[in-house]
Amino acid sequence: MNGHRAASTAALLAAMLAVSSTSAQPAATYPEKTVRIIVPFPAGGATDILARLVAERLSRAFGRAVVVENVSGAAGAIGTAAATKATPDGHTLLMGTGTTTTLLPHLRSDLPYDPQRDLAAVTLIASFPNLLVVRSGVPAKDVATLIALVRAAPGKFSYASTGFGASPHLSAEWFKRLTKTDILHVPYTGSGPALPSLLGGHVDMMFDTLPSVLPLVQQGKLRALGVTTAERVPFLRDLPAIAETLPGFDVTSWLGIMVPAGTPADIRTRIAAPLATFVQEPAIVQRLQELGAVAAKVNTPQEFDARIRHDYDKWRRVVRETGIKI
Repeated sequence: MNGHRAASTAALLAAMLAVSSTSAQPAATYPEKTVRIIVPFPAGGATDILARLVAERLSRAFGRAVVVENVSGAAGAIGTAAATKATPDGHTLLMGTGTTTTLLPHLRSDLPYDPQRDLAAVTLIASFPNLLVVRSGVPAKDVATLIALVRAAPGKFSYASTGFGASPHLSAEWFKRLTKTDILHVPYTGSGPALPSLLGGHVDMMFDTLPSVLPLVQQGKLRALGVTTAERVPFLRDLPAIAETLPGFDVTSWLGIMVPAGTPADIRTRIAAPLATFVQEPAIVQRLQELGAVAAKVNTPQEFDARIRHDYDKWRRVVRETGIKI
């Protein structure tokens, strides 16, 4: 176990001991009934799959039923809003996402919730990197060469996106901003129609999720130049992080457990404790990899909260500087 994981685990254990030493604490009898995890997206997707793995682990730890409830719609806003209105007693959890809690508030003025006011962090579960790929006809084998090519031909290169405001779109616009390049945006409604356009040579590059583009890279149909995470992906060590060329570039979606604001801190710690090492177990790491995700390091509610606030401030700046609207 590395120093960070040991420190985080120790912090969780210390918090649990502190809870046990206080009187009349809410966590002493928690949970008193079935716990539900709201997933703000339809069943069957990565968010739903991970929520069900978390539910199974918490049920085993609590000796109580933990159920998943899919409340989808409005890009995750409806389910997230439902969680914020629940009683803050730890019996309603939210599978929160970076999009619904740190990005949407800057893209939409009509959200029925304020994530900074209405939600509290429990633990980060996993991160989802995007991959920068180019068609075979683009003569760039690394990020630095690609930047040189597009700078030399303003407006001549184009990129496909899976839709306005999605993580791949934000990845590309932030890339353009940091590199001071002019790349034409060609939006599509998902990876399905976008990838054939890229493969057919109608656009030159694209940012997309690992499950969508990695098989095409492995088949030699597309060339991967880098991942959008701040560090290299553990199971793709030969592929550089774009941040190695563009310091500060980090566009990563994530999933984590959150609760309504006002949920007692000792209950948040009680929920986080069984999940502290859960995402580091080999079987879970493998399942996450199959979903194109990277397991989170052991983290406390305070560390997850700091990550949320950092991303919230970052996306506010990115949206303001790029002028993205949906």
